[in-house]
Amino acid sequence: MLSDTATLSFTLTYAGTLAVALLMFIGQLTAFGILLALVGTARLVAYPLKTAARSFTKPDHP
Repeated sequence: MLSDTATLSFTLTYAGTLAVALLMFIGQLTAFGILLALVGTARLVAYPLKTAARSFTKPDHP
């Protein structure tokens, strides 16, 4: 058993630090996933728009 309050305090502080670090890591993974989804969506939207704009600006060749 833990009889020393300093040991208990250290253990709780260490566990709290690890818990906060884990939450921050999960937050970074979530932000990265959202960023990848946003970039993928933007590319899917931009490709047809670029194609349509190119067809309108293409000069007519006789």
